[in-house]
Amino acid sequence: MRSLRIAAAAAACAVAGTSLANASPSCDTIDATIYDKVVTEGCPPPAQACVVGIVRGKHGFNAATVFVLGSRADAPPTAPGYRAVSGTITYTFKDGSTLTALETSIGNVDTTTGAGHAGGTQEFTTGTGRYTGATGYTYLNQHFETDHFVTRIQGEVCRPRA
Repeated sequence: MRSLRIAAAAAACAVAGTSLANASPSCDTIDATIYDKVVTEGCPPPAQACVVGIVRGKHGFNAATVFVLGSRADAPPTAPGYRAVSGTITYTFKDGSTLTALETSIGNVDTTTGAGHAGGTQEFTTGTGRYTGATGYTYLNQHFETDHFVTRIQGEVCRPRA
């Protein structure tokens, strides 16, 4: 009888352990750089201009990117020359999976002179394929070089376990 109770308790722990493992997400570190530029063609409707490029990162975080501006704010009185921007960035990977984030930043990037920088965050909001149900974030820092933005991103993406 005692061995039956021990076996039942062990089975219950195994089931609970499996349920907990499946309930907790699997997270991967993101450490990558986005190289992108403003374009007026090839943007998702109804955007008339967007920022397209590529991301190259560790652990295979390589994709095409499209940022679509959602809103822009005036500079705060205590930070003249800076402005806040927010929009969506979508990563499209070779296997067709996508990962979309709300990107919000503040900066003073001047694309005519190349001066300035920006900093902000990306919060993952949706995904498809291997990123279905993904959550996570990145912190970003950005500057402008000649004709394109260079943005370093660091954070994590978490996917539900199957």
